[in-house]
Amino acid sequence: MAEEGKTSILSGHFAEIAALIDEYVSRYLFRQEINFVDPKNCIVLNYVLIFNFIVEEVRKAILLKLGEMKYDYVGRWRKLSDITRLMLREKYSIETWKTIYTRQGFSAKGGGFEKNIISNLLEQSSEVLAYAKLDKRHALLIPYRDEFGILREYEVDFIIKTNDKNYLVETKSDKDLYEQTVLLKAKAAHSWCLSASRVSSVEDITKPANWEYLVLSEGLFKANSGLGFDMFVPLCRELRNRMIERYDEILAKR
Repeated sequence: MAEEGKTSILSGHFAEIAALIDEYVSRYLFRQEINFVDPKNCIVLNYVLIFNFIVEEVRKAILLKLGEMKYDYVGRWRKLSDITRLMLREKYSIETWKTIYTRQGFSAKGGGFEKNIISNLLEQSSEVLAYAKLDKRHALLIPYRDEFGILREYEVDFIIKTNDKNYLVETKSDKDLYEQTVLLKAKAAHSWCLSASRVSSVEDITKPANWEYLVLSEGLFKANSGLGFDMFVPLCRELRNRMIERYDEILAKR
């Protein structure tokens, strides 16, 4: 069975996985082609160390491929203005001027960080032409597979428009930065933006040619208080790259 921990993964692809294992042990495991139709050659596969080695190597290869997110150019561009109104509690929202909405919400739990980003960074930075705190109704969903291979959807915090680029920005507390799910989401969103950057403007929607995913941690924000958004970009980019590198290191050790 294909399992990660106690969770079965890729349950609809057992035949393909079996074929992959057969190809691996027949042509690559022993660095020469072995005919396992001959029963005498099958005996070696019963040794526990060899069996476990095969399982681990194929497992790592599958999980590594699952981590290489690639997105097809399907779907359609939508406008934020398709959602004409957001239902927000005044207590957990702030008046804004650079968005198409009169107010933008922030998290009820630990939302002070998001509130500060809105009022002290996005509203104050001249290079930020427009932005929005994304709501579930905007349905900007980035598909990714979690550490068990299960397909999930990731909703990013902010979309930010400048003259030359659209940014998707995730805000995170420092303690959560290197959780495996957070690392997976970062890699998925980075890949999504690379793919989106290759798509030309369509229909009546004009957009910057490039997209980029950034991660802004609370510690990074506090340590650089007063900087404009353009000064935060390289800092956030470096943090994102470190997170993706960390995830690749985790995969390599499996």
